Amino acid sequence: MRLFTLFAASLAAVNAFQQHPFTVQDRDTEPSFAPDTCPIDTISCQRTDVDPCCSPKNGLLVLSLQWDTRWGPRDAFTIHGLWPDTCSGKMLPGAGCDPTRAYQNISSIIGATDKALLSELNTYWPSNKGDNNWFWTHEWVKHGTCVTTLHPRCYGQDNYAPQQEVGDYFRSVLDLRAKFNVFQALNASGIVPTEPETGRRPKNTYTLVQFKQAIRAAWGVEPNVKCIGRRLQEVQIWFKVRGRDNYYPVDPWGQDTCRLISYQQKSTK
Repeated sequence: MRLFTLFAASLAAVNAFQQHPFTVQDRDTEPSFAPDTCPIDTISCQRTDVDPCCSPKNGLLVLSLQWDTRWGPRDAFTIHGLWPDTCSGKMLPGAGCDPTRAYQNISSIIGATDKALLSELNTYWPSNKGDNNWFWTHEWVKHGTCVTTLHPRCYGQDNYAPQQEVGDYFRSVLDLRAKFNVFQALNASGIVPTEPETGRRPKNTYTLVQFKQAIRAAWGVEPNVKCIGRRLQEVQIWFKVRGRDNYYPVDPWGQDTCRLISYQQKSTK
């Protein structure tokens, strides 16, 4: 009888934890966590009984990289964001996942501790509306707060500095952009930006198939490709996560909006 009671209590705790992996209360009320207790090589979305500090609960993520001819280096896609989705591919709430960490001063938070990171963000994650802090704040609140492995509790007792997860989120996205360098992958397959369009016919348009084949040649999966009309807008690569933060690409879950693609040179320096 005692064994049954213990089992029932454990099952109830697991079910409660799955439904409410984190609360928005003070972190001192959360159960303690030791990072070295995480299972090795857990794959996101494969198990429901793993602590969300060990494997992202929202374990299907998309890295969206922009091609805007007005912003960023001429030889690089810039970042739109890294967006966690549920394991069934559903989007998370537009207001984010933790209103207690809806920080509005992202540039100040990062600049106070890591000016090199702030500089890199200005280069590779600029806002096409000209207000970088607004853009980063939006991305943090809506998406960064939904990365469960970056919850303050997940740092372990006495290893967390206030707002540390903010810099860790943005650093992880910048590292993904560098590792999955879409500009270089396209270039390796002979897909290069062309001169701006003149007249009624665009110059040297590419096909959606060419873009998908180039990314598959680089990383073994296809992307989603987004256009406005024929103009290239974004290339999106989908990921799952091994362990806490080892992102690896998977086949896309989204939709393409391109057929012929106009991939124009940037006007920036």
